[in-house]
Parts: sequence; structure tokens; C-alpha cells
Amino acid sequence: MKPIQKMTRSAFLIAVCVVLGYIFMPIPNVEMITAGIFLSGIWMGPKYGMFIGFIAEAIYSLFNPMGFPPPPLLVSQVAAMSLVGLTGGLFRNLLTKYRFFSRSHWIEHVLLGLTGIVLTVIFDILTTLSFPIAAGFNLKQIYMAMVLGIPFTVVHITVNCLIFAILIPAFLIRTKSWRFEC
Repeated sequence: MKPIQKMTRSAFLIAVCVVLGYIFMPIPNVEMITAGIFLSGIWMGPKYGMFIGFIAEAIYSLFNPMGFPPPPLLVSQVAAMSLVGLTGGLFRNLLTKYRFFSRSHWIEHVLLGLTGIVLTVIFDILTTLSFPIAAGFNLKQIYMAMVLGIPFTVVHITVNCLIFAILIPAFLIRTKSWRFEC
């Protein structure tokens, strides 16, 4: 694929990821931007996946109708989503070989679900800690912020686990033409 085609596809994927973020915004801790960025990494490779994650999350956060995030939160969001895109790119060769939704290939769904859990935990830890640390909270206050966030984190982790285990394989099956072009 030529560089201009990669950039055009990247711009398209950035736009899709931002829209996926805004569509689910009214539902707390239910989001598809992480899955969109992960898929972008699979389709475009680690370097472009990281780029797409960085730009998509920056646009999503900076132009968020709920308000501009404090700088430490913005940095943690962008860093976490860059990691998501990079991870998708690193999983590219592994995931393009599997036939999903068959009895003998259930382990791939479990692998993707666990990947969703790990990436969501990293995102939630970074974003939950970013503001209290930047605001100068003491350890007890930081601990309380983490404890009070547990119910939201559990919902976010559960939803992303299901999205990664079920929806990402469904998209991969239906987008075979994107798998090997980059």
C-alpha cells in the first residue's frame, strides 16, 4: 500500500474511532473507541495503530462536549489509547490466522477478552490516578479515589471484555480484505 493510501485509511479510521467514542458517550463506561483503535492497529500495523490511537483519542478528548480534560488526564488518555493501537498492531499476525466462531477456536475469543481486560485496566488505572496525583492528593485520598471508582471500572472492564471477545472477531471475519494490504 502506498503512503498516501495508508494516510487516507488512517484518517478514515481516526474519524470512525472518534465517532464511536461520541455515539456511546451517554452510556457510562460503555464505549467502542478502544475496540475501534485496537482494530485499527490490527488493520494498519503497530506504528499506524499507535498513531491512530494517539490522534483519535486526542480529538475525542479535546473536543468532548462534556468538557476539556485536565492536562494530566488528557496525557493519560492519549498514552493509553496509543498503547491500545500498538497492541492491536502487535496482535495483527496472530489474529489474522484464526477462524473465529468455531468450536475448536474458542481460545482466540478468550485471548481477545483477556486483552480487552488488560488494556481497559491499564486505561482505567492511568486515567483514575492522573488527576489525584496531579492535584497533589495524599496516598489516602488517592486510595479512596481508586476504591470509589471500582464500580465504574468493573462495568468498563466487563463491557470491553465482551466487546473484544465477541465483536472484534465478528469485524475481523467481515473485513478480510483489510487484513493483508498494509
